Amino acid sequence: MVWGGISTRLRTPLYHVVGNLTGVRYQNEILQPLVVPALQAIGPRAILQDDNAPPHRPAAVNTFIQQARVNRMLLPANSPDLNPIEHMWDELCRRVQQHHLPPANLGQLLQWLQQEWNVVPRACIYAT
Repeated sequence: MVWGGISTRLRTPLYHVVGNLTGVRYQNEILQPLVVPALQAIGPRAILQDDNAPPHRPAAVNTFIQQARVNRMLLPANSPDLNPIEHMWDELCRRVQQHHLPPANLGQLLQWLQQEWNVVPRACIYAT
């Protein structure tokens, strides 16, 4: 699994999640080092939009988000049509598939994902 964040101004690096993503890992490996700095770079009007996955909802994660003064948009569970990152994942998948050969290993797949992540046009993010 990979995780990535987008906005109109920036993208976080892709993060390869090894194993199960728990609330603690989400907070320590994604929110703290990637999300909060990205939101701070955007400014005080930035809003975190997540997809209500189980690692996003533990009380400790909610407390961390409040303490970090992160504005969060609440969405209904399982609402991919309302989440622009789903369009990004779709475009990223298409671009990786254009390599014509399946990746030889996980390392190559991650390399292709990161390479394409850096060049996917922002316009695809907001297609609905």
